[in-house]
Amino acid sequence: MAIQSKEELEQFYDRPDPWNYSNNDADLARRARLLAVIPRRQYGHVLDIGCGNGFVTSRLPGEAITGVDLSSNAISYAAAIADSRTTYSQKSLFDLSHAGWTNKFDLIVITGVLYRQYIGQSLLLASFIIDDLLSPGGHLISAHILEWYRSRFPYTTVAREYYQYKEYTHVLEVYEK
Repeated sequence: MAIQSKEELEQFYDRPDPWNYSNNDADLARRARLLAVIPRRQYGHVLDIGCGNGFVTSRLPGEAITGVDLSSNAISYAAAIADSRTTYSQKSLFDLSHAGWTNKFDLIVITGVLYRQYIGQSLLLASFIIDDLLSPGGHLISAHILEWYRSRFPYTTVAREYYQYKEYTHVLEVYEK
């Protein structure tokens, strides 16, 4: 799917689950795999970048969870299922550098965002923004289609696994800052 404009993105998110994640065994397994690799510890502040409709966000551990996505429609659907620990905000990855948060995040999850079709040539900038938001000793979970994403973050790699996801290979990485 090639979304070319904000209007097309909003049209795509004109329903609660446009990717059909909740009714798809491959996506349910992908979410379970992602949640299983998160190191077990107490997380205060958690950030899900590119949260979409909250499919992963709603299951993340943490005392205060923030989901952000470019689509206001996706954020509306996510907010409708939010629990008391979770808030959602319509922001792009690049808005996060000046979002005004007074805290760092103990856990950041970013899935399916760091592709050229979404961030252009700005991978280095995205990495700096994430680094600024992640607390020392915090964990970063990155899950992307390998064929579209070949970068690594400059942190200690705790885990990396490759698995088949539909017709693609997914790379799921856990980093510690």
